[in-house]
Amino acid sequence: MRSPQQACKLKQVGNAHSHGTNSKTTRTPNHSDTGFLLLNTALKPLYVNPQAAEILFHPEKPAKSRDFADQLALKVRAMVINGGPAGRIPVCKEILSGDRHYICRLFNVQLPGSKSNGTNGSSLALLLERGSEADLDVLKICQQYHLTPREGEAVRLLVQGLASKEIAARMGISPNTVKVFLRLAMMKMGVTSRSGIMSKFIHAKT
Repeated sequence: MRSPQQACKLKQVGNAHSHGTNSKTTRTPNHSDTGFLLLNTALKPLYVNPQAAEILFHPEKPAKSRDFADQLALKVRAMVINGGPAGRIPVCKEILSGDRHYICRLFNVQLPGSKSNGTNGSSLALLLERGSEADLDVLKICQQYHLTPREGEAVRLLVQGLASKEIAARMGISPNTVKVFLRLAMMKMGVTSRSGIMSKFIHAKT
C-alpha cells in the first residue's frame, strides 16, 4: 500500500498530465524533454514528473485519473523488463515514444531516512533523455557486445574524441583505469586497438 504522501504525488502528477495535455498529440516544445521517475523495489512508481508521463503514455492518455498509478506501473514494468535477460534489469536501454528516441537510464538510490534494506524507500531512479544519433549508436554497440556501464561510458567518451586523461577527468578515475576499461571493451568487441573500436561505429552506419 502506498503512503499518503506517495499517493498524493502520483495524484498531482496524474492531474497535471490530464489537464496539461490537450486533445492533440503535438508536444509543447517549451517543456524539458527529460523524464524522471522514482520506483520502489517492485518497480512501482513513487514519483513521476509530467515529462515522464507524457513520454510513457504518448500518444495515449490514461483512461481514468484514478487509474493513472496502475497504468503507469504497467508501462514502467513493460519498458524496463521487456527484452532483457530473465531476472535482470538493464542499466540502460533505448525506448521509442512516438517518433522520438529516448535513452532510459536506471540508477540505484536510497531516500534519506529510509532503512538500507527496507522496502519503504525507493530503490531505483529512472531517467528518460532524448538520445542523439551518436548516443544511440553507442548504446546499441554497448548492448551488442555486453559492455558494462563503465566500459560503455569510456567508449562513449573515446568516440567523442577525448584522450585518456580527459576521459579519466570526466569519469573521476585514473588514466590507468580508463585504459583497463577500454582494454576490456576491446576484448569483448574483438578488436586490438582504439581505432578498432571506432571502426565498429563506422561499420554500424554502413
